[in-house]
Amino acid sequence: MDKTKRLWAVLAAAMVTMGCTQHHGLQDSAVPHDNFYGNAYQQVAGTGEFIQHQQPADSLRYGTKDCRAYSSNFAAVNYRADQIISDGAEHVPLSRPTDPHFHGTVPLSPGDLVSLSIENGDGFSGNYVVNTNGLLVVPYLEPMMVFGLPIELVAEKIELALVRAELFRPATARVDLRLLQWSDIEVTVSGAVFEPGRVRINRNIPEQVLEQRINAYGDYSGDRMLSEALRAASGIRPDAKLDQVTLMRSGWQVQLDMSGVMTGTSSRDIALVAGDRIVVPSTGCFQPHLVRPTQITPKGLRVFMSNLIDSAANNSSAAVGRFSSNMPYGSRLLQAAVSANCIGGKQWTNAPRKVLLAGHNPLTGQVQVIERSVEQLMRQPHIAAVNPYLMPNDAVACYDSDLTNLRDIARSLVDVISPFKLL
Repeated sequence: MDKTKRLWAVLAAAMVTMGCTQHHGLQDSAVPHDNFYGNAYQQVAGTGEFIQHQQPADSLRYGTKDCRAYSSNFAAVNYRADQIISDGAEHVPLSRPTDPHFHGTVPLSPGDLVSLSIENGDGFSGNYVVNTNGLLVVPYLEPMMVFGLPIELVAEKIELALVRAELFRPATARVDLRLLQWSDIEVTVSGAVFEPGRVRINRNIPEQVLEQRINAYGDYSGDRMLSEALRAASGIRPDAKLDQVTLMRSGWQVQLDMSGVMTGTSSRDIALVAGDRIVVPSTGCFQPHLVRPTQITPKGLRVFMSNLIDSAANNSSAAVGRFSSNMPYGSRLLQAAVSANCIGGKQWTNAPRKVLLAGHNPLTGQVQVIERSVEQLMRQPHIAAVNPYLMPNDAVACYDSDLTNLRDIARSLVDVISPFKLL
């Protein structure tokens, strides 16, 4: 009789456990409101977050905003080869590679190292570095703009400056200017490339250039620019108002358009000084074209993932490795689910699996959670509401299907009942 009561007690506990499991499976994930951060569907629906000027994120105050104007904001453009690219100018001459603009002496750029030699002018001779603003600073002379000028024309400007300063006579001012080393430069690339925007080329190893530049006059640093400050702050968010970045200095402020870093058009990058303050306004709308690696966005992001089959298992046995927690910026929930091995295997038991994504919305200060089925992710990855973008420090967890849960419950019941059969 006691054995029968114990058996019924075990069965009742198992039924309660099964009921709780089914209740958990039927519950929807808690989402404070429909506008999940990282969901580009907001642009199609025309909704966004309500942002107040100079106010922190408030989870109790949010609303809707028309975001349709931001759906293609800062998107890279396409060009055709059968038409001249005007770039906003009225008349752009079509040149050949043999023209002097492209085939002559390469103009100077900020950071270039030159050697100046003046006959009977030991106080002026030496190595000089073109500074960040494109100026060449020679002792006793006014700083002269040399950016974009060939080295022969720069030598003539130095001769003329020496004569005008009455330091040399016209017949004795003989200047020899030579290029010692090209610096790394930034150029913009747009059109039919995978990552349009601004790129830095010709990076030199510091050990190779230190000996030549240590005794040179002037200095250049490509890391004291506005774009570098934005990247040092872990990059801009997808809701940034990139064409109205505000720089404040000594009580003055200026608005700068930094969208060229993303689109490949020209943009003005300013050298910074100590005490500068940079403010990046928010549009209140998620702009999907800002979610990709550039100079002012993250190269990658850390995502916390779990694909534990049993409570005693571990991520090593679930094959969750380094690339399952470090994703390229611009990845979506589907890529995270595949990296965490949530997708694949037996279709009947694995297709109904569920993937949960928990992320922090910086606009409202809320932590939002959404749930998607594996089958839905695989069949509708093009819908942003189904397959949102991943943001830094998002958490992704995989849950087994209801069929797998029932199978494991049945196995647990067999393990519990088997000892009673032996008594």
